[in-house]
Amino acid sequence: MDAQQWFEQVYRQYADLLFRVGRRFQSPGEGDDVLLDLIQEVFLLLWERRDSLMTHPNIGGWLVEALKLRIRGTRAKVSRRALRHAYSLDGDDAAPIADTDPTPEQVAQMRSHLDTIVKLLGEENAKLFIDYVLNGKSAGELAQELGVSDSCIWMRVARMKKKLARHPDVFFTILLLLLRF
Repeated sequence: MDAQQWFEQVYRQYADLLFRVGRRFQSPGEGDDVLLDLIQEVFLLLWERRDSLMTHPNIGGWLVEALKLRIRGTRAKVSRRALRHAYSLDGDDAAPIADTDPTPEQVAQMRSHLDTIVKLLGEENAKLFIDYVLNGKSAGELAQELGVSDSCIWMRVARMKKKLARHPDVFFTILLLLLRF
């Protein structure tokens, strides 16, 4: 059996299964279009790796795991994008106060809040945290600036969030900074 025949056989055998499994892992309200795109990506990956996967002992299991990883990755991207949008003051739904210049007292207060974060995280980590969480820079942009991988940025931000979570008073600080108040 050549590669194309193998691929067609695998597709016919597992496409419906992937759709059913994918629906179980989807969040309520997610459309079938996204799922079908993800299944297509899985089959494209299968085709790209056909030389090594034609002899795989459990191709169905490989397909299901590949789909689950894609669903989780898509969900994480959507979640990050929604958070960035929610924390951004660039949108049309920004409060009218966001259009006004802060008073000197508010600027001094923001500086004090930033100093609190710098004391807890250190200057380099505070800058990274502020760029990622408050300014909406992507992990890819920050990784390129620092010469590290995206996953390194995610891990550093996760550690910083845990550190900040031990200081409930900092939550108020971050909230004030997000609101630019």
